[in-house]
Amino acid sequence: MEKINIDDADAAMAGMQALHSAMTLELGNIEQRIASLAESPAVRSASGMEDMSVYSVTRAAIYSGLASINEILGWVHLMTEKDSEGNVPEAVKMLPTVPVFSIH
Repeated sequence: MEKINIDDADAAMAGMQALHSAMTLELGNIEQRIASLAESPAVRSASGMEDMSVYSVTRAAIYSGLASINEILGWVHLMTEKDSEGNVPEAVKMLPTVPVFSIH
């Protein structure tokens, strides 16, 4: 596998962090809708139950997307070129790591 140069790692980080921020904001909106609907008498109606189902599926999809972003950032951390002393750039040090398991 080829290593990722620092410029490409920066671009990947910026894109993933922007997506993470947008999805986190949307997650907050969905959580508010779920809470509002749960407190409303409409939750017992057919349309309320359908809305709750849609919100729940949307929330699960957003959580899944956020987990995927963390995995991608971990992969970027793993694959970014290191300097001659084996150190990764400061910006990459903050990224999550990905466990690497031996296949032997």
